[in-house]
Amino acid sequence: MSNIDFPLSADNKHAIVMEPTIKSISFMKFLKKSAIALLKSNKYKPKSIKTEGFYLIIFLNDNSQLVQATELLRKISGILYIFIGAVMKLEYDTLSKSVLSIANKLLTNGEKYLIRIETSKLTESKDDDFTYFKHDLEFFIQTELSSKAIGLAPVQDEAQADKILYILIGNDIAFISLLVLKGSDCTPFNFLQDIVLCPIYDECSLLSLVQVLDSGYMPLPIFFFRNQPQLIKIIRKFDEIIRNYPIDSVTFHLISMKDIQWPSVRHANRASKEDDISKEWRSQVQCLIYEQVIIKILLHSNLDSVLVSFPFVPFIQPNWFIEKNIKLFHESKKILLTPLLFSYTPRAFEKKLTKLIGINYSIHQNTLIRNYLVDSEPKDFAKVEGKYANSISHLNFKKFSLNIRKNDVLDVLDSI
Repeated sequence: MSNIDFPLSADNKHAIVMEPTIKSISFMKFLKKSAIALLKSNKYKPKSIKTEGFYLIIFLNDNSQLVQATELLRKISGILYIFIGAVMKLEYDTLSKSVLSIANKLLTNGEKYLIRIETSKLTESKDDDFTYFKHDLEFFIQTELSSKAIGLAPVQDEAQADKILYILIGNDIAFISLLVLKGSDCTPFNFLQDIVLCPIYDECSLLSLVQVLDSGYMPLPIFFFRNQPQLIKIIRKFDEIIRNYPIDSVTFHLISMKDIQWPSVRHANRASKEDDISKEWRSQVQCLIYEQVIIKILLHSNLDSVLVSFPFVPFIQPNWFIEKNIKLFHESKKILLTPLLFSYTPRAFEKKLTKLIGINYSIHQNTLIRNYLVDSEPKDFAKVEGKYANSISHLNFKKFSLNIRKNDVLDVLDSI
C-alpha cells in the first residue's frame, strides 16, 4: 500500500465507506489505524485508505473481497453505518440516474426503504447548496420509484425500513450504497486508554463489565467468590464475554470471601423467625452487606487504577445504600465510574441480563424487597462495617493472566 491517502477518483469503481458514531479527528485516527490492522491481520489487501471529513473510504486490491471485508470491519466498535459504495462523478444527472438504477435493482415489490443522503464536507456552503441538492435528489428518487407502481414505500424511521439507500456526497465524487450494514455503535474497546477496576460477583456485575468494555475502557476484573463452584461458573461466563472483544490477554484478581465472618443485622420490626417477609428481609440485607464488603475492599486496594465501576442499580439497591457508598467514594482516593447501569429501565435491564446469562431473569422480587422492605438503613448496619474490617485486611489478591485465544481459562480453573 504505497499511497494510503491517494486522491479519490471515479476511476476506482467500488469502495467501503464507514461512518463513525464519534465525529472527531482523534477518533478518525483511531478508526483508520484499527481498520488497517484488522484488514491486514485477515489477509485483505487495501489499495488505499483515506479519510474525507468524518468518513473513512477504503479501496481494496481485490473487489471480490468487498463483502467479506465489510462484514469484518463492521465488528469495529464505534461504527454507525458501513456500506459498499459504487463510485460516481459528482454530477446531478449522472448521479440521479445511477442512484435510480441501483435502487431498482436493490428494492423489490412491497419493500419499505429509507433514503439517507449525507455529505463528507465538514462545513456547509453559504448558500447551503447541499441541502437543496439533497432535497432535489431525494424527491427525484421517491417520485421515480413511486411511478413504478410496485408498492415501494419511503419511510423516515430506520427501524421500519427493509432497505437503506445511502448516498454520500464527497468533495469531488459520490458513493451510492450497494450493501448497507449497521455497525457496532458502542465506543471502541480501550479507546479511552483508562483501566477500570471491575468487581465481578454476580449477574449484575457481569453486565456492568460489559458496559465498561462497551464504553471504551480496559477492565481490570476482580472476582469475589464464596465457594469454588460459584467462581468456576462466573469465570466461564467472563471468558465467554471477553472473547467478543479484540483482546488477546487479560490480567485479573481473585479474592475468596468464604473466611469472612458475616454478622447478622436485626429487623427493626423484630418480626417472627417464621415470618417469610422477615426471612426475605434478612436475605436481602445480607446481599447488601456482601456488596458493602466488596466496596470496602476496593476502596482500600492498592491496585493500579483509581477508576472503579460498581454495579449500582436504582431499582435493585435501595437509595440509602447507593447514596451512602457514593459518599464513601467521594471521601476516598478512588473515582466511581457511575452510573453505567442507571440508564436502563427495569424491562430493558431484564432483557439485557437474560441475553447475557442465557436464562430468563426477573428483577421483580429484588425490586420489591430491596426498595420496600429495606427502604432505610438497618439499625445495626453501620456496626457491621467495624466487625468485618479486620477480615478485609487479611484478604489476599491472587493475580492471574488469561490468554483469551488459547483457552487458558481451563488452566486457571485447574489451579484454583
